[in-house]
Amino acid sequence: MNSTLKKTGLAVIIIAVGIGGMIGIKATAEEKNEKVKVDTRPSVSVQNAESINYDVVIKSNGEVRPFESTAMSAQVSGEVISWHPNFVEGGLVKRGDVLFTIEADLYEAAVLQAESEVSRAQATLIEEQARADVAKREAKNLPASKVTDLYLRKPQLLSAQAALKSAQSRLK
Repeated sequence: MNSTLKKTGLAVIIIAVGIGGMIGIKATAEEKNEKVKVDTRPSVSVQNAESINYDVVIKSNGEVRPFESTAMSAQVSGEVISWHPNFVEGGLVKRGDVLFTIEADLYEAAVLQAESEVSRAQATLIEEQARADVAKREAKNLPASKVTDLYLRKPQLLSAQAALKSAQSRLK
């Protein structure tokens, strides 16, 4: 019985120490039920606004492109002998201003040559028309089966007309 009493006493002591420890811990612990109020309003300071001029400097890299650009090419070849004084980078010119003057010698020679070709083609056409008229008159004396377009000079006449049109287009 002594041993049962010792065991029971030991159990009671352990339980008493446990209960005492719990009471001690509870008494010394902070209570979590109390809520700490924190001021969450932002702190604000007020100042009067003043208007001032301030130069903003922005350092950057980039590519500058013109709003408008124009591609130019000459219809004739030759040496440029003068140009508009405002025809420089950033310069402004008006619509209708002469930008360049090209030496006219080569151009005038080309015009004269084209006029000569037109005259030559006109003469050839007149000759072929005359030959075609002669062939028509001669064809009246021949049987119809022997008269062909080649005999009437129709291909030569068409060729002369085409040569005249070609020469006239080169003159433009």
